[in-house]
Amino acid sequence: MQGPQQRLTQYWGYTSFRAPQEDIINALVSCQDVLAVLPTGSGKSLCYQIPGLLNEGICVVISPLVALMEDQVNDLMGRNIKAIALAGPQSPEEMMRIFDLFRHGGYKFLYVAPERLKQELVLDFLKTIDINLWAIDEAHCIAQWGFDFRPAYQQLKVLRQLQPQTPILALTGTATEEITAEITNALELREPKIFSRPLIKENIQLFIEQREGVFERILAIAKAQKGSGIVYVPTRKLSEQYAHNLKNKGLDCAFFHGGMDQKQKQTALKNWLTRPAQVMVATSAFGMGINHAGVRFVIHTFVPDAIESYIQEIGRAGRDGAPAQAWLIYHQHDIAQFKRRKKNQILNTEDIKQFYRHLCNYFQIAYGEGAGEIFGLAVGEFCTIYDLNPTKAMAALNILDRIGIISLKHQYGSKTRLQFIAENTLLNDALDDNPGAGMIGRNILRLYGGVFQSKISIDLYQLARKTGVTIEQIKAALIWMQQRELIDLEMFQTDLQLTFLLPREDARSVNPHRAIIERHAKRVRAQERDVLDFIHQSQGCLKQKLARYFGQVLNTDCGQCSNCLSRKKQSSANAGHAIAELILNLLKDQNLTIFELRENINFDPIDIDTVLTYLHNEQKIGIDAANRYFLR
Repeated sequence: MQGPQQRLTQYWGYTSFRAPQEDIINALVSCQDVLAVLPTGSGKSLCYQIPGLLNEGICVVISPLVALMEDQVNDLMGRNIKAIALAGPQSPEEMMRIFDLFRHGGYKFLYVAPERLKQELVLDFLKTIDINLWAIDEAHCIAQWGFDFRPAYQQLKVLRQLQPQTPILALTGTATEEITAEITNALELREPKIFSRPLIKENIQLFIEQREGVFERILAIAKAQKGSGIVYVPTRKLSEQYAHNLKNKGLDCAFFHGGMDQKQKQTALKNWLTRPAQVMVATSAFGMGINHAGVRFVIHTFVPDAIESYIQEIGRAGRDGAPAQAWLIYHQHDIAQFKRRKKNQILNTEDIKQFYRHLCNYFQIAYGEGAGEIFGLAVGEFCTIYDLNPTKAMAALNILDRIGIISLKHQYGSKTRLQFIAENTLLNDALDDNPGAGMIGRNILRLYGGVFQSKISIDLYQLARKTGVTIEQIKAALIWMQQRELIDLEMFQTDLQLTFLLPREDARSVNPHRAIIERHAKRVRAQERDVLDFIHQSQGCLKQKLARYFGQVLNTDCGQCSNCLSRKKQSSANAGHAIAELILNLLKDQNLTIFELRENINFDPIDIDTVLTYLHNEQKIGIDAANRYFLR
């Protein structure tokens, strides 16, 4: 039987494992539960792929990221390892076909979105198949008050009941001791072996700067690094603005934010992954699953919301092991903005009840109704109508999501619905008068039946392909037709997809969760304290500070963060002054050779030589014919 090393070489071509991959694999092959806290780029996927291949049965991988699942399936299939992702909108018939492939087709890996564990069809299959390992990626998502809680992860409690003897591997890139304990309890891990690595990789230098002229600093760093990078900014508008300005300065640059549709995001990501020196200016929407080995720098231009999100984002640098930099560049007013942002995330039960009433009224949900209804929500418009602070609104939506009153999905969408309302003669005359709008209008009439009888949803991308014009030109034509009362038009954009999980009961829906809401407020206050404490630490090693936050130990200073380098520079300057004073004192009484000076001064000879050169250049000392130094 082949062992882990043979499978590693056979399928991946590597000759050795990284620590602690092999120890994790051996524990899992021996049917032990494992909790692994490993930084981004540590090769977490091999920790379940190797034991999944070694043991009889299939490995089930649970991940919140559809794109990442698809990438891993494609990678495994490319290595002649059979794998499928159960993440898209498969019908029951399609799912049954997939299940048959695992029963009879030699498939070894099933990737599953956590939401699938709510489906009886999936649960029935998982009870009957031989599963050799449950692998849970991004396991911190199960922690209810962690920084990235996903309600669907609560379903993972069922795994131990489905197949009690199957080992569980919980993987995460960020977890405090508190979160680690919560993962262990929630998954019912049995005396798990716990593995961890320093969450900040040795090859990443950390720099924190408070300064004016943030854009100029970004430009200087990007030009100096001459490689791929990520610049995180707080708003969509800034991502586009900075990208445009960096392009004008000669850099290959693009932007990425939550207001882009899926096609635009995919194009931007593909370009960034394939162009070796492109800089991506992005909001936090540029999130988990970004797999680019050659990122040379990550820059934050604002105060991050939490230590955990900051660690995840800077962990995207230096995945290839080569030197990389992480910069946090902020202005003093960013501190004030951060404090306001955190204050607006602190809500009490009355705040949540009032917000929930607004939400139900906005979607015209009657008391006792609404369960299962799905809506698109334009947060900006909603906040304008009810005079709400957008940060408070998002905090309230996230709390309602976590306590199970609604289900929230961050999904940008643009919808267009229209109905032709003008009589045929008037319509044709108007379309003849404007050939551009006429061409678009007549294509709509050909493509969509019933558009005179009721409002029909129009796919602008399909229409753009058919007509050969841009979406913006189509929108302009539709607005022209609306202004001339040829059509009744609705065009709107949404930031979120929102599902009401319970019938509307206002206070009775919210009141049972008072303790959880109070816990959330406490967590936000702790986040504010921890982030400000980290940013304002001017003395100690930054990596040691972060290690302590995550319950890890870094025995020595890193020597390469902004604090360590500043201290080293100061120490060097102090040493120089001390050496100069010793040299001048020794030369008061006699002339001495360089060797005699070195013998009498207890400092590094290189530092002594440097100071001698400086004093000679400054004409404070001279050299006689016997190569002895003397005092001028």
